[in-house]
Amino acid sequence: MDYYINPFGDDSNTGRSHKQPWQSIDRINATQLLPGDSVWFQANHTFNGNLYLPDADADTGDEPITFGSYGDGRATIQAGKGTGFYAKNIGGVRIVNLSFVGSKENTSSGIRFVNTLPEHRKLTDIHISKVDVSGFGNVGIDIIACPIDRSWSGFKDVKITHANVYDNGDAGINSVGVWNPIEKGYSHTDIYINNCRVYRNVGIPGKGHHSGNGIVLGQVEYATIEYCEAYENGMMNDYEVGGPVGIWTWDSNRVVIQYNESHHNRTGSSKDGGGFDLDGGVQNSIVQYNYSHDNDGAGYLLAQFEGAKPFHNNIIRYNLSENDGRKNSYGGIHLWSTGANGGIRNTEIYQNTISISKSDTGNPVAVDCKTEGIRNIYFYNNIFKSDSHAMQIRGKNNPEVVLDNNICSTG
Repeated sequence: MDYYINPFGDDSNTGRSHKQPWQSIDRINATQLLPGDSVWFQANHTFNGNLYLPDADADTGDEPITFGSYGDGRATIQAGKGTGFYAKNIGGVRIVNLSFVGSKENTSSGIRFVNTLPEHRKLTDIHISKVDVSGFGNVGIDIIACPIDRSWSGFKDVKITHANVYDNGDAGINSVGVWNPIEKGYSHTDIYINNCRVYRNVGIPGKGHHSGNGIVLGQVEYATIEYCEAYENGMMNDYEVGGPVGIWTWDSNRVVIQYNESHHNRTGSSKDGGGFDLDGGVQNSIVQYNYSHDNDGAGYLLAQFEGAKPFHNNIIRYNLSENDGRKNSYGGIHLWSTGANGGIRNTEIYQNTISISKSDTGNPVAVDCKTEGIRNIYFYNNIFKSDSHAMQIRGKNNPEVVLDNNICSTG
């Protein structure tokens, strides 16, 4: 069934045609949508309210529920202080060609999917495409697993494509699930993010945790982030234990981050503000063909924090970093480890080009591998460039690091 919403409609209409449209979001929320139903908002008009799909404990199978615009252009959901779109315990949902806008006082998220179901249940088929999400105090697009039994319930087959996510608080695009560093498993699987722009997601001062990330995936197995751009995120982060990064993943397995650009990301603290990051507990993942430049923090960070799952068998290759580490003395490629769960192990870093120059607010280097708690780290066939005022490699005598056939130049 197709339902139509028009600001000049009437909630007493049938809602089932252009000539009999409903008027309000409240009327949609009061309707039990079934598999295969679609909700169409009149393009180039604004609708006040908060869309939600109630707790359904269901997947819609091959018949997704779709929300979008009809006519030429795009409709806007003005969410005020609330969440723009909220779905709990339901899979099989399409959101396409809509704008979601929060008010100045907003502390919620733009689009949020939540799974609280027990017994390792994965809800499937969430597709978000051609959306703008801005003005939300929390996260632009949020994928959350918090099952009541702390099992590996979550989401599978999530696609977020051609989205502009900007001027939000905590993050642009985020996934998070169950934190369990002892048992093997992940809340989400098969997440695909493509051709998204995430910018000016500035962070939440006083949050007590890192804040202001662009795209961050946590608790995911099998994911790809490609052809995205992240910039000017994180400037309001004031957390001194950890900071934001443009594009990154943590506590994840088999993630590919490729063909992205991450630049001019910031931090208000002494931590991070970098371009790309593989962080605590990441395994069997690849960062390749990316461009990082002019970030406060590292161009490419590998970090293993205390309590994380093992960190091993990752690859950083064919990337470019230019003038990263503008603040706080990070490296274009930077390793940091507490040694937790074996530290950073069995990592290959090859055929990258790292170019660094003097900064007035930091002491950047092309590569920083001085940290302890790393083992079997291989740098080979890279190009490290620096001006006469910047160091090329910090920690090059670390016995756990092999440097082979790299080209270092100053000029």
